[in-house]
Parts: sequence; structure tokens; C-alpha cells
Amino acid sequence: MTHRERCVHGATPDLVADGVTVRLGDRALLDDVHVHARGGRVTGLLGPNGSGKTTLLHVLAGIRKPNRGTVLVGDVAVRSLSHRRRARTIALVEQHAATTTDLTVRQVVALGRLPHRRMLAGPGSDAGAAVVDDVLDLVGLTDLADRGWTTLSGGERQRAHLARTLAQQPEVLLLDEPTNHLDLGQQLRFLALARELGLTTVAALHDLELATAFCDDVVVLDAGRVRGHGPVGATLTAPLLREVYRVEASLDPHPRLDRDHLVWDGHVEETA
Repeated sequence: MTHRERCVHGATPDLVADGVTVRLGDRALLDDVHVHARGGRVTGLLGPNGSGKTTLLHVLAGIRKPNRGTVLVGDVAVRSLSHRRRARTIALVEQHAATTTDLTVRQVVALGRLPHRRMLAGPGSDAGAAVVDDVLDLVGLTDLADRGWTTLSGGERQRAHLARTLAQQPEVLLLDEPTNHLDLGQQLRFLALARELGLTTVAALHDLELATAFCDDVVVLDAGRVRGHGPVGATLTAPLLREVYRVEASLDPHPRLDRDHLVWDGHVEETA
């Protein structure tokens, strides 16, 4: 059995947001949002700053209740799940990997096993120690397992948080700007790993080139509304990029790889 098979469940349900609206006072953070993230595929969540990406991830994770609409994982409403069952189904890697306690890397990762422990059982009763070892190996942190959290770099902390979420053995993986603290090589390795896991994955990304390289589908948000949704090549069209990002750009065939890549021609001049 591979590390991947031991670290995650086999099930890859669809994740669907249906008519989700979130309001803050009289302002709509999300406005009638419909999203369908297909099982086993990587869906990129794109859009300018303030477009609603993090808010939508929190709704998808079930940690923020929308004013209207529902989120289904498979055929079950996410917010109908108990906290324990939800944590075993959906894992969220937040944008800022922070903790106030000086734990070791292994202890941070082991926190992901909490939803699997029996009520009132001690840490020694959890049979998931092998899972912790496997996910540490999967993200390349075995050699740092006994290091203190505060001694880690930003990129190492981000990988430790990915390991913690994988220790939950989720069916759905949500990533909020996961490459923010990573150098280019780490970004490529992180997203390649996320893709290889075969989970239902939704990743909020700023970098359109990374989205083009690693995502199967994309959702483009702007001012809380969905402006495009579907396969990468069919969705990131020149008119959409011009309208949402105010740039002249297009997806063209990559000169060496069997995929498209982003070609930028300039920004759109603002009109008075």
C-alpha cells in the first residue's frame, strides 16, 4: 500500500455550493454563488483581492453559515454533519499557518488525528500514529518531526499544516492561498502533491499560471459573484481576463509542455 493510500480515504465526493449568499451588513460578500467541484479533481478558486475566495472556502468548510443557500458534500448538507464527522470529511489549510503553542512538528501533525479518537480515549489509544508518520514522509518533513514549531520557516510551517490536514484522512481538501510562503520550487512541489492525492480539492490561488498548470477546473469570482466556471481552457478566456483582471492576456499552447500557459500582453487602460 502506498503512502497516499494510507493517508487519505478512497472516496472522492462532489462538493456543491448552491445559491450561497453571505452578507456583512448591507454588503454582499458572496452573491448567489453556485460552484460544483467534481470528485477527484482540482478546482482552482480565482479572482482579484476581495473577490470572496476565503469567505467561500469557509462556507464550503462549514465553518461559516451563509445567509442563504447550502453546501453539499456528496448528497449530505455540510452543516448537518457533526463537528467530528465534518473534520473527517473536509480539511482546510488556512492562508496563515500559525499556532501560539510551541509544539513539535509531529505534535502539530498529530492534532489531525483528534477527529478519529474515541470519546474520552487518551492519545495512546489512537491507531493513527502510522498515519502521522506517513503524512510527514509525504510532505518531506520526517527529518524535522522533532523540531519545535517556532524554529520552522514559513514554507515548512505550511507543509506541516498540510500534513496535519492529511492526518484527518479527509475526502475533500480546501486550500487557501497555499503557496503564499513558498519559493517557486516549493510551490510546484506542493501543488503537484495536492494533485497527486486524488482528493476533491478546491484551492484559492492568485497565480493564474499555477492554476493553469495544476487545476482541472476553475471558478472565477469577482465582487462576490461567479464570473466563470468550468475547465481551465474554456473558462480563462481573453474577454474574461480583461473584464475581471483588467489585463490583456490569453491561454496559448505551451511551447514545450502538453498544456496551455498564460501569455500576458499588457494591462487595460482605465477609462475616465
